[in-house]
Amino acid sequence: MIAKLLIGAALVAVAVPAHAEDWDFVLVNKTGKTIKAIELSEAGKAQWAKEKLEEDRVNDPVRAGTSHTVHFDKTSCSIDVRLTFADDSQTVWSKFNACDYPFGDFAFKGEVPVVKGS
Repeated sequence: MIAKLLIGAALVAVAVPAHAEDWDFVLVNKTGKTIKAIELSEAGKAQWAKEKLEEDRVNDPVRAGTSHTVHFDKTSCSIDVRLTFADDSQTVWSKFNACDYPFGDFAFKGEVPVVKGS
């Protein structure tokens, strides 16, 4: 009987999915545009998830020249960041390393999205 319980407990433990870690980084908006939505994906996967907001926070726009702490479930250090702007245009910044850089300056160089971590 005890053996059956132990086997059952082991099977349940294996069936429980691994939980992602809660992480954050500071997005510095140097795009010249107001950001109305921030989505993240493991780099190259295009499986977008909205940033995690604290219960008492409202998703306020991130105005040009300001910063915003982005909370997300870390599944990988290398993430893609998709920003939606006030004019409903979207741009993706690829392979930002959120493990190495707690701050990211998100900008455009001409029409090309560039991010500088610090």
